[in-house]
Amino acid sequence: MIIIGHKDGDIEKKSNTSFNETTKNLPTHTIIGGEFAVGTDEDNIAFKTLLGSCVAIMFYDKINKIKCMNHFLLPTMEDKGDDMKYGLYSVEAMLNEMYKLGSLRTNLSAKISGGADIIKLSSKRLNSIGSRNVEFAKDFCKEEGIPLISEHTRGEHSRLILLANGFQTFIKVTQAYSTDEKILSQEDKLRNEISKAPAIKEYVNGVDLFDLDKKLEKNMEIELF
Repeated sequence: MIIIGHKDGDIEKKSNTSFNETTKNLPTHTIIGGEFAVGTDEDNIAFKTLLGSCVAIMFYDKINKIKCMNHFLLPTMEDKGDDMKYGLYSVEAMLNEMYKLGSLRTNLSAKISGGADIIKLSSKRLNSIGSRNVEFAKDFCKEEGIPLISEHTRGEHSRLILLANGFQTFIKVTQAYSTDEKILSQEDKLRNEISKAPAIKEYVNGVDLFDLDKKLEKNMEIELF
């Protein structure tokens, strides 16, 4: 059973048999902006997300073999701070679901990725968002006493992250600024959407942003951490 936290704050439990997507021959769930997912290695479902200036925090419980990943767009804000697109609310809600499954904070370790500052598209606004997201993630882990064992952050391009069993993590780094531009356009759209009722479509200009990994096969694939 996979636990999914949605943008609107709803928490859903989905049967392992409901995941039909595969990545690297692994059944996969794609986490979109403002969501998180929690599962066990026994579930055998990998988590994937696509990041521009956004950041993903990944935790792993080495004792109970529980893994999780989120995808947040902004660190936090005094008003509407209970929106899942904010890092603080997202990561606390995600950890709460891990604790319900039996995790202890002392058993956890963390990895983070994302926060790109894309040069061609750079502005003070975009650069500050990526950097702020990364610093929030690092500060949160430090304050909570959760060891941050590795990070793959910032850089000039967006990245596709895959989290598999045993805290094994992989990345594809985009090489096309046109792809980066679509990803950042979607992220900005989500940031501006904060808590609006109608769900937005997950594509821009007719391009399915969460199918972009199929268009990145020529990129170098490396083990992330």
